[in-house]
Amino acid sequence: MEATAVSLARTVLDGVLGGAGSAVADEAALLLGVRREVDFIRDELEMMRSFLMATSGCAGDTARTWVKQVRDLAYDVEDCLLDFMLLQALSRPIWRMPETLAARYRVAARIRELKASVEELNQRNQRYNVVAAAGGVDSGPAPPPPHDEHLRFRSSGAFQESQDIGRGDEKRELIDLIDSGDAAGRRVVSVWAMGGMGKSSVARSVYNDPDLIDHFDCRAWVTVPHPLELDGVDEFKRRLGKQLGTANEQKDGGGEQKRHLIVVDDLRSLEEWGHIEPCLFEGVAGGLVIVTTRQRDVARHCAGGVEKNAYELKPLAHPHGMKLLCQKVYKNAEHTLPPHMLEEANKILGRCHGLPLAIATIGGLLGNRPKTSVEWMNLRIHLGSELEFNRDINSVITSSYDGLPYHLKSCFLYLSIFPENHEIRCTRLLRRWIAEGYITKRRDMTVEEVGQMHLNELMNRSMIRPMKKKIGASMAVERCQVHGVVLQIILSKSIEENQLFIIDKHCNEVPQSKIRHLVVTRWNGSEEKMTNINLSRVRSLTVFGECPVSLISPKLRLLRVLDLEDAVDLKNDDLMHIGDLYHLRYLGLRGTKISRLPSSLQNLKYLETLDVQDTKVTHLPDGTAKLEKLRYLLAGINFAEDLAEKMQENNAENNAAKSNANLLETFADLLCRCCHGSSEYHESSFSCFAGQFSVRAPEGIEKLRNLHMLGVVHIEQGSGVAQKLGKLTNLRRLGVDLDANTEEVKELCKSIQTLVRLERLEVRSSSLQFLEGLNTTAPKHLLSLRLYGHLGRLPVWISSLNDLAKIKLLQTKLQQEDIDLIGNLHNLVSLGLWGKSFAGESLHFHSGMFKTLKSLHIEGLEKIKTLDIENGAMPGLEKLRVKKCSTLSDSKDGLSGVPFLLNLSELSLISSGDKPQLEKILQRQISGFVKRPKLLIGKSMAVRSPNGNTNVNGNNTVFGHSNSFEFSFSNR
Repeated sequence: MEATAVSLARTVLDGVLGGAGSAVADEAALLLGVRREVDFIRDELEMMRSFLMATSGCAGDTARTWVKQVRDLAYDVEDCLLDFMLLQALSRPIWRMPETLAARYRVAARIRELKASVEELNQRNQRYNVVAAAGGVDSGPAPPPPHDEHLRFRSSGAFQESQDIGRGDEKRELIDLIDSGDAAGRRVVSVWAMGGMGKSSVARSVYNDPDLIDHFDCRAWVTVPHPLELDGVDEFKRRLGKQLGTANEQKDGGGEQKRHLIVVDDLRSLEEWGHIEPCLFEGVAGGLVIVTTRQRDVARHCAGGVEKNAYELKPLAHPHGMKLLCQKVYKNAEHTLPPHMLEEANKILGRCHGLPLAIATIGGLLGNRPKTSVEWMNLRIHLGSELEFNRDINSVITSSYDGLPYHLKSCFLYLSIFPENHEIRCTRLLRRWIAEGYITKRRDMTVEEVGQMHLNELMNRSMIRPMKKKIGASMAVERCQVHGVVLQIILSKSIEENQLFIIDKHCNEVPQSKIRHLVVTRWNGSEEKMTNINLSRVRSLTVFGECPVSLISPKLRLLRVLDLEDAVDLKNDDLMHIGDLYHLRYLGLRGTKISRLPSSLQNLKYLETLDVQDTKVTHLPDGTAKLEKLRYLLAGINFAEDLAEKMQENNAENNAAKSNANLLETFADLLCRCCHGSSEYHESSFSCFAGQFSVRAPEGIEKLRNLHMLGVVHIEQGSGVAQKLGKLTNLRRLGVDLDANTEEVKELCKSIQTLVRLERLEVRSSSLQFLEGLNTTAPKHLLSLRLYGHLGRLPVWISSLNDLAKIKLLQTKLQQEDIDLIGNLHNLVSLGLWGKSFAGESLHFHSGMFKTLKSLHIEGLEKIKTLDIENGAMPGLEKLRVKKCSTLSDSKDGLSGVPFLLNLSELSLISSGDKPQLEKILQRQISGFVKRPKLLIGKSMAVRSPNGNTNVNGNNTVFGHSNSFEFSFSNR
């Protein structure tokens, strides 16, 4: 990846020049007396950036070394600018204090040193003629690709065996897709997947299929030359005409029109397609074009927007992967491994995740080694270094990386922070990108929108794998993952560029250079490693697993991202120095045992994200309202189907503690329950622990005008918080819990009406009947609505929410007419009816309703006996989950109408008691579905394999598609 250093340098320079051109830098430069030096550095860095932006890559070791030096110098300038900001943050009188004067002289001296460094770098460039050399190479034409496409294909030795192993079904499906079209017309079918998945191999097997060949008069296989400039287009046309035999006919001005089969291999952009498409059907009666590409949008565009004509090639199923591995190692795909070797082989295949190129490459490495389990284990442990120097797989991954725009390269390399098999929450990644300065705001787009666009483009290019999609209006991806083999390659590059250092149980050396991103994983308790690491230049610190003691210290003075999500054994005292991290922009404590934040939190003037969701934090420290740049304040326990159970458990713990502390108080509480009835006691019990599943709104919350997301906050009686929320007009997401019998409910309704940008609303209370007060002035553009508490019936205004895509309900006790009201929403795609959300015994989904619904989750409805889905209801439903509904009838009436759900991909009936008759009925009903949906039932897990056998694995029974293959990943 020769462009790695260039992309990193350009990204750093963008951030530095933005800071160097700020009013803060100008003011500090004047105060420090170094205005001329700052202007000189700024102008020189601007010239360096212009050179880098005009350079597509490094021209040899000399230029690459110079680029690294530019990057390191840019980082030094950025560090100095951050010191500027610290000094400028001090109030005016303090500027003349002795210690402040000393700091001023130190920073001024550093600026003068940096100027000298810039001059030395320029002299070095002139001495070695770096820029001219790089410019000369870059300005020249790219070397032409090999003329013989068949030779190019044969040179990819890693794929020779994968042509015939494990891809028979895909070949048949692709041929069936081709045969289903108009035989006399002109069609384009595209095959897309990430690099190394075997697109060219499958296309080649179709291209050489004897039966298919008979339908065409001539064939051509042409690989797109890169870069595809004017000369490249002419070369493409020349090779195409030569293979089709049309070159001479065009010269003669005549010739018989023929039907042709053309494979356009390795198309990388829509621009390339725009140049190539006009010449594909010149002078022909009709034909077929097969396009292979790594990009989803390119595949769909080439296929004319016809979804079925854009064929996605999936990873190899495990049995086929094993055959391919044995073919490479033993030259026999049917070789049977002994048990001790089979265990290691399965682990190796697990790291390959069905990528044929990775399997074939590793198989080639194993073929030249002793056939022992120890040898295979050693290769698996050191897989990263082995793959780094393998030409076949490195070239494929490098070509994908080099094709990225420079701003995406840095974003992509950043993913090397996360461990292999880790499912990355996309919102976490986006907010980290923003905090690191990787996302540049555009005039007509927010940084969140630009970041989402970057993420979508990486997934579109198959560089990131989407793992879990949100069911909502945007159908955005909720979690993503980098393929393990790709991660090994980019991990080595990140470490090589001094960007990343990982401390784990295998770490024995301490880096001597300046590292920017520090990761602690599988900590083994060696404090010596930590004390010897230079933390002064670290920009991000991420911990997976156990958090080392005293890790967070004032030494991390330039830290922007502190991500301790799900860290083990993290204690309140570990955060005592958090207020010394003045440049911190992202603080992630989600899923930890933290219960209290230090008062010094108010020092973090640049903090944008404070994530304490699913922690024990219920109070934010005084001064939180001073964090005026805060955009995301995420707290409280997440709204989920088990929220009611958590509340009940917590209430029981509180009552037990109260009993131990004061027996008389407990007796009075029970007496109150007897005297006033259970309903009033329910409201009281909700009030006594509601605040423990949310966070108390900080004093002065109305000052946090930049907040985009807030919740879940507890609104106390007489606090005035409900009214203050109306001033946070930038809110996109709001979550609150409150007592229903307070005056705050009226003010909350008024505030919600003023939040015109609100997209997600969550309200928790013992009674939600006050929501009727919103009338017709509820936010018109709500996308998501979550309600916890007694409603009785839905407010009428919900029917006016035309954009509403997701509804989750808990304890609402609705009736059938309320379900009908929801069913008429035009854009609803996800509905969750959890824990007493429906009060009736029979739930009906009438014909013509829920036209856009894709996901229906029913859980914990204690009285439900029958679920009836009429023909014409939920025509697009993909997932139907029924859980913890023990009263459901064990007959065809228990869950009727499933045969009408032809788009179903997953059906679950679990933890609902013994339902042998209903389970058999459901199995029989979906067996005739074309898509063969996955069925999850009963109390024991069994996966039906392609040969019809059933393998027991867990607590529920799964019957899957005979051709499907599922991955299992760790989810942190």
